[in-house]
Amino acid sequence: MRTFTVCRGLLLLVGLSLLLLLTGCWDRTEINDVALITGAAIDKVDDSHILLSVQIFVPRSTPGSGGGSGMSGQSSNVGNQATIVTSAKGENIADALSHIQERLPRTLFWGHAEVFIFSEAVAKDGIRDEIDYLMRAPQPRERAFMFVAKDNARKILENQTFLERNSSEAMREVAKEKLSLSVTLADLAQMLVDEPGAAALPCIEMLPASSEKNYDRVPTPINGTAIFRNGKMVGAIDEFTTRGVLWIRDEIKQAVITVNPPEGNGTVSLRLITSHTKLKPMIRNGKWSIDIQIRTENNALQNSTKYKISSDPQALKTIQMAMNDDIEERVVLALNQIQKGMGADIFDFAGTFHRAYPKQWQQNKANWDEIYPNVEVTIHPNATIQRPGLTSIKEVEEKERSGQ
Repeated sequence: MRTFTVCRGLLLLVGLSLLLLLTGCWDRTEINDVALITGAAIDKVDDSHILLSVQIFVPRSTPGSGGGSGMSGQSSNVGNQATIVTSAKGENIADALSHIQERLPRTLFWGHAEVFIFSEAVAKDGIRDEIDYLMRAPQPRERAFMFVAKDNARKILENQTFLERNSSEAMREVAKEKLSLSVTLADLAQMLVDEPGAAALPCIEMLPASSEKNYDRVPTPINGTAIFRNGKMVGAIDEFTTRGVLWIRDEIKQAVITVNPPEGNGTVSLRLITSHTKLKPMIRNGKWSIDIQIRTENNALQNSTKYKISSDPQALKTIQMAMNDDIEERVVLALNQIQKGMGADIFDFAGTFHRAYPKQWQQNKANWDEIYPNVEVTIHPNATIQRPGLTSIKEVEEKERSGQ
């Protein structure tokens, strides 16, 4: 009997101990108590204040559901849009965010933020403090995409979009296509702390509306690139030159390249299949140089020239040379404007030399700002066309004429 009592006591003790291992929900946060931030924009007010604008997701009742609740205020809701944009002035992001929070009945949550947009004025003043906050705070997503607005950043968030649920989602999807420069928060933070201290962000701006209802007003990041040096924007390049940057940085993933071969009386469009860029540094007799080797494989999409690339090897070679010329032209433009003109090492030439010549780098890194603009660069593009396509209409017509 005594043994039975002891066993019961042990079982009870074990049961109570197991209860201590169960997780509770004392600190849970209900979804109805949070305001989900989908995007943020930062504009300059004056020399000591910024304007922080956040796009907040507004949950809505579906048709036919019981009851209904809404949220009114300054809104970008059009049709089925379900976001509002609200702003507050502050000395920095944390200060402005606290002022926004004071006006909202729900707790702001950064975890769903998909884009961050800096106005050009903010970018020129410097973005290190803003990036420091976004990386230090636990909620902002490091995979969120970063942009520079050529004018007012808030207007980008307020912009209407009809293919996605909100403007932040639309910009995220365009950035994921990798058709132009694509930079996440983690990428930007890494660029700013790397040895060159230079960075590049895609530029966006509002397209002009062609109707009173602004149905075609959509933001587009395919509108050039902002160049940063020491955390401050020092200039911008257009989209044509941006592709040269992508070639050098080995970041071009998707592209349709259209070339105009000599005496071709037309153009050829090629789809990029694969691309690989290799930087080969060299230091000889105190002279610093880099050899850029770019290899690409492509498929022919459209041929409106006289060249019979599907049957004539020499014609195929002519088109490949035309693509090599296009690549070299864009790369030279990028180097002239960024390396020579702005002195911003967004290509990480510093890291390339550091890895190849660690001893010489340690001896000369303090003078990199003087060395970098004078680094001699040679370019060796090698484009090949794997699938020239079937016989073109022009070739068929020529055969028919010759057979008559």
